[in-house]
Amino acid sequence: MPKPIIAIVGRPNVGKSTLFNRMVREQRAVIEAIPGITRDRIYGQAVWDDKAFLVVDTGGFQQEPEEDISRQVNKQVLLAVEEADIIILLMDAESGVHPLDAELIGRLRQYGKRVFYAVNKIDGPKKEDALYDFYSLGVDLFPLSALNGNGYEELMDGIASLMPEFEKETFGYPKIAIVGRPNVGKSTLVNSLLGKERMIVSPVPGTTRDAVDSVCSYYGKKYIIVDTAGIRRKGRMAQTVERYSFLRTVKNIEECDVALIVLDASDGIVELDQKIAGLVFKAKKGAVLLLNKWDLLEKTTMSAKEMQEQVYRNLWFMRYAPVLTISALSKQRVTKVFSLVDKILEEGSKRIDTHELNEFLNDALSAKQPPLSHGKAVKIYYMTQIKTSPPGFVLFTNRKEGLKEQYIKFLEGRLRERFSFEGVPVKFYVRQKKRG
Repeated sequence: MPKPIIAIVGRPNVGKSTLFNRMVREQRAVIEAIPGITRDRIYGQAVWDDKAFLVVDTGGFQQEPEEDISRQVNKQVLLAVEEADIIILLMDAESGVHPLDAELIGRLRQYGKRVFYAVNKIDGPKKEDALYDFYSLGVDLFPLSALNGNGYEELMDGIASLMPEFEKETFGYPKIAIVGRPNVGKSTLVNSLLGKERMIVSPVPGTTRDAVDSVCSYYGKKYIIVDTAGIRRKGRMAQTVERYSFLRTVKNIEECDVALIVLDASDGIVELDQKIAGLVFKAKKGAVLLLNKWDLLEKTTMSAKEMQEQVYRNLWFMRYAPVLTISALSKQRVTKVFSLVDKILEEGSKRIDTHELNEFLNDALSAKQPPLSHGKAVKIYYMTQIKTSPPGFVLFTNRKEGLKEQYIKFLEGRLRERFSFEGVPVKFYVRQKKRG
């Protein structure tokens, strides 16, 4: 049985993200005393009283918005309502009853779904007095403070009474993080992969401020797609929200199985692209380099092969990652991403037999011996694989300090020639064999 979905909706700055974080028990959504921080839908998993469910944080609903991005936020809110089984309409005791609250109540009634009407920021006698004004709306109210938890249990008990018992399940879907600098087309790519308008897309750089998860199905296989906030230069991340989004993006890279690094083909590779790819490399994650907006390039300018070489020259530390030219907007070649992800997952979990590895090592040593260390020979006795995802290998030597990085790179190149490991980093551990 699929988990019930609970959507938290309301006008801007009523505390939806604070309630969301309390429900999922982690600081997942961006919280700041600035209206409109959450623009997209953000999903989290939660359990209450042995009942499991998904909870969705939405952007602030606005009355007749003039800006295009605000209209898209409203559209995303209504999509979340359509998708949800249970809805929490959150209102704000501090600002009192608002005409938009009444409008939202009317809109939600049209969907015929169970709605819990909660009045937030009730954490003192004066604010309790403000609650009486909300009874004019003609609905049953749940007063609470999402910040300190007052009244939270009563709300959750009411919601849990409508949900089935918790059944344990394993979430084995591969997690794909889509990373890149602002405005390279990450959200457009998510929408293309999902086949529907899941993300807010705007020409304004930095539209996505938080990581947003979506479950994607392709030919019966499911994946979790995570669209992350665009990573900016340090000097442009001074604001609290930007810093927090950056940390969330780094965390999503560390938790993913494969990272899709989106590059703007029309701009070429810039320094910030190198830094973002470096974060993926440092986290030792499988990667695909996506050259987006390929359709905007004049084909006489540069061939795909020439562009690939340019990418590898700038991202020399990631030559193992496949390069794919795409157009997220026209969906050109975007579905090839899934076969590449499957291949990288397979390569990352590959285990090489020790006997086969040592045959490889003997061939490599025959071709090139390690340089002398302080005039003495450096010997490598044998190697073995000790881990997967990413693959890790131990080299046993007589002189640990004598096995330099340059020779390790030589071994890695030969290892990839023999066993591929396409799209995944490999790691070598050097251990000195004890004498005697």
